Amino acid sequence: MKVAVIGAGIVGMTSALRIMEEAAHARRQIDLTVISEKFCPDNTSYGAGGIWKPPSQEHMTAAELRWLKWSFDYLTSMLKTDYAHELGIFLQPGYYVFMEHVPDPAWKDIVVGFRHLTAWELNNLFPGYKHGWFYTAFICQPRDFLPWAHTKLAEKGVGFVRRRVGSLEELAPHYDVIVNCTGLEARSLVQDKAVVPVRGQVMRVKAPWIRYFVGTSGPHPTIKGDPYIYANLHDVVIGGIKQEGDYRVTNDPRDTKTIWEGVLALHPQLKGAEVVEEWTGLRPMRKGGIRLERETLVDSKSGRSFELNYGHGANGVTWSHGCAREVAEIVKVIMTEKVTKSRL
Repeated sequence: MKVAVIGAGIVGMTSALRIMEEAAHARRQIDLTVISEKFCPDNTSYGAGGIWKPPSQEHMTAAELRWLKWSFDYLTSMLKTDYAHELGIFLQPGYYVFMEHVPDPAWKDIVVGFRHLTAWELNNLFPGYKHGWFYTAFICQPRDFLPWAHTKLAEKGVGFVRRRVGSLEELAPHYDVIVNCTGLEARSLVQDKAVVPVRGQVMRVKAPWIRYFVGTSGPHPTIKGDPYIYANLHDVVIGGIKQEGDYRVTNDPRDTKTIWEGVLALHPQLKGAEVVEEWTGLRPMRKGGIRLERETLVDSKSGRSFELNYGHGANGVTWSHGCAREVAEIVKVIMTEKVTKSRL
């Protein structure tokens, strides 16, 4: 069976990996090709901070919780390997603070050691904030994971094609299944106008004394924006820029100033940290949430199946491994259907 995965970010590459793994377990032959206009390091995933941090909402669908649990379980399994550090995968404790009391998130039992912050922690570490959580989750650095995934897939015989796909119809005659992991490009590829860009700008600084994450939700009376701090293996990612509908992919000095002012007000000990990189990317947010489902090309005479797996916003790392497992399960069903039809 011939499968095309469109998109080579964290969502596309994890989908390709999982499809190949499931095919191997089922002893089925799959001819898979990853097609993308941009590969690492030229895509949005490359610049991500890599933290496993879902939206802080009290209620989620059963599917969303399943994907989160599967993602966390996958990262846990990879943590036990002797090459986890090469993938940039490691556990990281940290804080998420708010200006008002918020209900516990639906995913609190997935992470390790979830608890509320004490009065001492709020007063001494995060003055001005009224409520907060502490827990341990994962970092999975895409700039390390994606090259590893590319190599792993190539070893399994997966092909890679650098090109822009104008429509799913142009691929339909050549593949049995098409998996759409195009992120922001889904807005034009499948005419999903619920997909919008959310511009983000981040900085990477040298601060080896920071070994935890901090996320915030304002507005705080003296801290500009919602700054965040994510420790990576070789540097620390700082940010807080969220600009919906902004397509600019160049660094803006005004945003650099906003990030610095916000982070230093939150965490003065970062003053003097050396800036090693500035980066801007467009998060593929989808109003209505992730779209993950199977469909058939309406105008295709071939009746080819395609899967939609996009709209992960700023949480690609968080959702990707779980969504990839769901994608692979759907592909497995399609394989079984094809085998059954061939025997009729």
